[in-house]
Amino acid sequence: MKNLTIKSILFVITLSCSLNQAHASDDNLYQALGGEPVINTITKELLDRILNNEKIAFLFEDTVRDELHEKIVSQICMETGGPCVYEGLDMIETHSGMDIKYSEFDVFVSDFIDAMEAAEVPYRLQNKVLAIFASMREDITYE
Repeated sequence: MKNLTIKSILFVITLSCSLNQAHASDDNLYQALGGEPVINTITKELLDRILNNEKIAFLFEDTVRDELHEKIVSQICMETGGPCVYEGLDMIETHSGMDIKYSEFDVFVSDFIDAMEAAEVPYRLQNKVLAIFASMREDITYE
């Protein structure tokens, strides 16, 4: 019984350390990406792609590019642990009434991946960024 308790305590300590390391690495995602200069590059690439992608460009017809660039940069910065504060509307309010389909969201994600690749963001960091934003899918789409 005593060995089982010691093993349980060791397991909890190991698990706790692993979770703390995972959390610490998430806190450093902003720095690992290269900070705001790389986020700006990703965002510029992303906007070039989505605004010229016939599958989703219509969703951005009434958008001012510079304002969208600023909002995306601040959101990526904040969500990856950077010093920025995103002051835009939440995803539900922003996309309300746009009737964005899952397939259109997926096109956006594909362009986002291509933008990160163009900015030479390593694959493992791309996955961490995508994991953060994947949870927003249901707030953005209507299907």
